[in-house]
Amino acid sequence: MKKRTGRPTVIPEERRQRIYELLVENGAVRVSDLSRELGSSETTIRRDLARMEAKGLLERTHGGSILTRRMSSEPQYDDKDELEVGAKAAIGQAAADLVEPGEVVFVNSGSTNRQVLRCLAMKQGIRVVTNNAAALEGWRVGNELVLSGGRYRQRSNSYVGPLAGQAVRSMFADRCFIGVDGISLRHGLTTPNEGESEIARLMIAGTLGSVVVVADHTKIGTVARFVSAPLERVSALVTDRPLAADFEDALAELGVDVVYAGEHPPPSPE
Repeated sequence: MKKRTGRPTVIPEERRQRIYELLVENGAVRVSDLSRELGSSETTIRRDLARMEAKGLLERTHGGSILTRRMSSEPQYDDKDELEVGAKAAIGQAAADLVEPGEVVFVNSGSTNRQVLRCLAMKQGIRVVTNNAAALEGWRVGNELVLSGGRYRQRSNSYVGPLAGQAVRSMFADRCFIGVDGISLRHGLTTPNEGESEIARLMIAGTLGSVVVVADHTKIGTVARFVSAPLERVSALVTDRPLAADFEDALAELGVDVVYAGEHPPPSPE
């Protein structure tokens, strides 16, 4: 068998399987690195990535790809609330720090936005409009809290439906914080429930200023069933871990600022 760059030639399926294994391991891969690792030309690697993207396994970026994960079912709120607790708390504080006195803020459902609401409760002189039932926990005098009302969903600890939608439609906000189950370059902001997706869309449509997505690292590259908005509508992403360089570059091209919460600094430029 002929060798290329010191490595045996591998059949396409073996090569693509190795690419997928590296994606699962690292979350993202670069074409140049794969070419060296697998002993194949960059053109061949790009063809492999295109085929894998068509199967929904990944999303291509300028210099490589990121892993795509499909969310097959909606997790219970209590289960989500116990995951990545420290990361979500840090995201909540970083998000709340963006808010200025006098702002009207939309906040949708989700366990990350539960942390955002806890931190907003510590501020003064703001109005918060939300469908998140967790907003009542520890709310303090000095801020105005508006609950949307509507049909209560225990699975998401939130209010949805026509009444909730009507409340959101009746107001405009200076800023909104949107919790998501998935964020994807190709598919945008997604969630597994249609009612939650509708409320998020209405909040985004009624926001006159910044649309801020709050999402820990497990949401990056995940795709759920219903689309709330394309990334072009997003002003900023608040997350807890450095993104793959290609992913962050793609967000920058879309005009999305990235805010890193907690102890994780942004990635160093190459």
